[in-house]
Amino acid sequence: MSITIPQEYLKAAGMTEKDLKLEIALIFYQRRVISIGKAAQLAGVSRWDFQQAMKTRKIPVNYDISELMDDVKTLGL
Repeated sequence: MSITIPQEYLKAAGMTEKDLKLEIALIFYQRRVISIGKAAQLAGVSRWDFQQAMKTRKIPVNYDISELMDDVKTLGL
């Protein structure tokens, strides 16, 4: 799917296309629509850079108790 946003709107917002992709990916991740890896891919950045953007915006990592238990089981602890 493609969305066309006129350049004038990005310019008015002081954003580039890359900035907008990052913002959309952050929203999707924060709402638990996509994983952190998929969000980074959507934004076109590394996972590390995506996590840095999350840190800047104080967006917590989506990690619940069931994921912790799965990790503990995988690690054999």
